[in-house]
Amino acid sequence: MDYVFKQIAEINHKPFGCNFNNLLLVEERKTGFLSEFLFTCNMCHRHEVYKSENPSSSLMDVNTSIVTAVINSEQGFTQLETFSAILNMHSMYNKLYQKLHKDVHKFTSETAWEAMSLAAEEEAKLAVANGDVREDGVPMITVIADGTWSKRSYKSNYNVLSGVVRRNY
Repeated sequence: MDYVFKQIAEINHKPFGCNFNNLLLVEERKTGFLSEFLFTCNMCHRHEVYKSENPSSSLMDVNTSIVTAVINSEQGFTQLETFSAILNMHSMYNKLYQKLHKDVHKFTSETAWEAMSLAAEEEAKLAVANGDVREDGVPMITVIADGTWSKRSYKSNYNVLSGVVRRNY
């Protein structure tokens, strides 16, 4: 809201000195949870567009933030619609949700892969420093890449995906 109020405070149409009191709301355009307000000045007839959020901010925009929250709370589009309806708020269209969901998934996957790669490299260095290497010099390390403990069972409840990757350093 700080961004909205700063925009309002800066309104000054020269040479008439028009301010927010002279603006008439013509239309609100909604893109998910982001709004653009279109105003017309009743003095100088200038058109103004004000956004509910700073488009040049380095922070995640409101729509991406909401989709990220929905994903992290293990919900989906239908639950977002229900939540929005309970709050009596306009929600986003499924097409926008799916696009943002894909973007969040891509970013999350890339970030996770980078973190896992860095961790594997660090573990390999530590293994070499400790002398935990095979005869051919390959570091011997254990890597848990999904952030959870393995649930391996050797009898009836075998539900763990496992594999071995050989990487030459």
